[in-house]
Amino acid sequence: MAFLALLFIGTASTAVADSLVAYDFAGRGSADAVAGLLARVLQQSEAEIWSSFDLQLAPRCRRAKPPTAKTELCFDLESAGGKVKVSATSGIDLAYGAAWYLRSYCNMSFSWNRTGGHQVMVPSQWPSVTEPITRYRTVPISYFNNVVTFSYSYAWYDFEQWEAWLDWAALNGINVVLAYTGQEETGLTSCAFSTCQTWEIYRKTFNSFGVTDDQFAAWSNGVAWLAWSRGQSMHGIGNDCGDACMPLPLSWMRSQWQLQTQILERSRSLGMVSVLPTFQGNLPPVFRQLQPRANISKTGPAWLDALDPLFAEIQKRYMETMIGDWGTDHWYETDGYFDQQQGPWKAQALTTEASAWRSPEDVPVDPHAFAHAAAAYKSMNATDPKAVWLCQGWIWRGWGADKLPFMKGFVSAVPPKHFVMLDMFDEADPEWDKFEDFGYFGTPFIWSVLHNFGGNTGMWGSLPTLNSAPFAAFNRTANVAGTGAAPEGIDQNPFYYSFLTDLSWLQAPVNLSSWTDAWTLQRYGRSSPAAQKAFGLLLQSVYSNETNQRAIHSLGGFQAEKNSDGLTGMPLGGSYETPHPSWYDLSVAIDAWKALIAAAEAMPRIPETLRYDLVNLGREVLSKISNEFFSKLASATTAGAVKAAGSEMLNLLLDVDRLLCSSGAFLASTWIANSVRWADGNATLERYFEMAARSQTTVWTPQTPGSTTLTSLCDYANKQWAGQVGGFYRLRYECYIVQAPPSALAQLELQLFWHVETQRLYEAFF
Repeated sequence: MAFLALLFIGTASTAVADSLVAYDFAGRGSADAVAGLLARVLQQSEAEIWSSFDLQLAPRCRRAKPPTAKTELCFDLESAGGKVKVSATSGIDLAYGAAWYLRSYCNMSFSWNRTGGHQVMVPSQWPSVTEPITRYRTVPISYFNNVVTFSYSYAWYDFEQWEAWLDWAALNGINVVLAYTGQEETGLTSCAFSTCQTWEIYRKTFNSFGVTDDQFAAWSNGVAWLAWSRGQSMHGIGNDCGDACMPLPLSWMRSQWQLQTQILERSRSLGMVSVLPTFQGNLPPVFRQLQPRANISKTGPAWLDALDPLFAEIQKRYMETMIGDWGTDHWYETDGYFDQQQGPWKAQALTTEASAWRSPEDVPVDPHAFAHAAAAYKSMNATDPKAVWLCQGWIWRGWGADKLPFMKGFVSAVPPKHFVMLDMFDEADPEWDKFEDFGYFGTPFIWSVLHNFGGNTGMWGSLPTLNSAPFAAFNRTANVAGTGAAPEGIDQNPFYYSFLTDLSWLQAPVNLSSWTDAWTLQRYGRSSPAAQKAFGLLLQSVYSNETNQRAIHSLGGFQAEKNSDGLTGMPLGGSYETPHPSWYDLSVAIDAWKALIAAAEAMPRIPETLRYDLVNLGREVLSKISNEFFSKLASATTAGAVKAAGSEMLNLLLDVDRLLCSSGAFLASTWIANSVRWADGNATLERYFEMAARSQTTVWTPQTPGSTTLTSLCDYANKQWAGQVGGFYRLRYECYIVQAPPSALAQLELQLFWHVETQRLYEAFF
């Protein structure tokens, strides 16, 4: 079915004049869709849901909003007519209101499948709401996703897994999500009144300019690395690295297009706003020959200048076909100038002395930045006059005040209220408050965290920061449009994300000790003083502000979050392979693990949420203990010392692997099996998908037979999973231990041999 007629799908009333963004989130979604969600999560029929709950969308809530709320979005909760009545301004607000009731009155919790899943127990009688409750969003947007999450975590999702993810997002009040699946491929042919038309996205858009299917497939990355060929100048990964590699299969592109169609249909029924990708200038290099007069970068990845007429022409075809396939919610994401050094987005900032700028008004506008941003937005707006541009703000990191003209030129080029900046790393290095609050020059922004890099499995995150920094932003500027998260990968740290997803609804900081006690009650479905003690200790260590900030500053920003410890370390060193010191008192985490074990021993039945937390905390403790073993092994200079230290490390790796095997959340086999099923029984595709799955979570880039070097991204996305710790990483240690020389003088010779041997083990293991 084609959706061109649904260009303005999902529009509610016109956004109010005083809103921060030219968009109205109210009125979206349906009560029926939320009832279906509750039926899935509570494992009841929809008839049972309607017999217990009265779910309604309403234009406004009963009580006036508090002064702290910057939005009219809200929910009402009460008991009426023998039912729990929830009414709200949108489907997502309705889902959040129902979830708030289930958490607060029924001790339930909602988490990702690989972090224990939902903890639900349907009572024989639903508790009554004694006094009517009204809650407002403090800011209108609750955002989630990163362009790379679609590779690090969602690469192998089928619709059943997406359905579970969308249910989780709705229950947590997330109303704006990045929707990056399936953009490589064509839609289906639709016919009406004897006229047929095929709607197509990237591949067919480029076909229309003379790019062949083979050229497109060779330019695109493989299935596990698509995020980086969609706009970050990394192309052809997984296409040519031995028998298991191949260009991106057409069958994969088509299945992903169909999957995106299902995702969008479900998300819109719930009231979510899906942010679609647009063309951002990155082209197959053959365009240099096909369009010799176009202003395309001459070397390296091919980037088309946004000022070139070809840019608008490609954008028009791309957006028309994308909207024809999928409809639109009028939100689009593009940030093709990812590191501000690529192609058409690069420009020289004005050289005016920063010291002369005493107010935002004093900062001049860089004409190059203005022109390129204006051209990029015009190319979107020409097809969709209601277009809102969402931009990932990672590129601004590290800029000095001398670059403020570039930023001002860029953000001022788009009509007011139609440009929203995602300030991605606010928990560690916010941009909005730099340069005397010049940042973004009044442009609406989302206070966001980039909490996890590479989808690593380590425990990390400062709850005290979440409990203070967003409210400081709310109080200091009127330009906070929302809160959110842009993690590179999910499936970790449910304690952290449970607090984070509530931020848009909190009016002020909370008592973290009380919040933690309530969280453990909801997480496990029963009161447990031992569990409360465990997470109280984690709040003082793993999740404390002081220790996190110390790590961030001492280790250099996001490097602190990397899962760099002895379990996955390389004794010969490397950027992501060398363990860094623990940033918290490990003895406190050990005491927390003991308390959590005591909590489990006191329960008649261990819920999956507790099983996950037990294994995860144990993994965290043992991974930090492994650093001591690693140091002994890496510093050993005699054969005897290498053998002794190596034996300790190998035994620990086996212990960790056994622990990880006790929870389905930590099985590498799950990730691999999810990849292989997309082959639909085709042996060649099975080998290809499995190679991609195994590579991304270890060496990152597939290794070419005979290679003597490893990619600099090796271990960037490493996972401490059963089978991977006891398999690949243990084999890598065995290689080192067997071949390690008795003296550090032979390290260079060993390094060359070890890279060759790593390749051999890679081929054997994969």
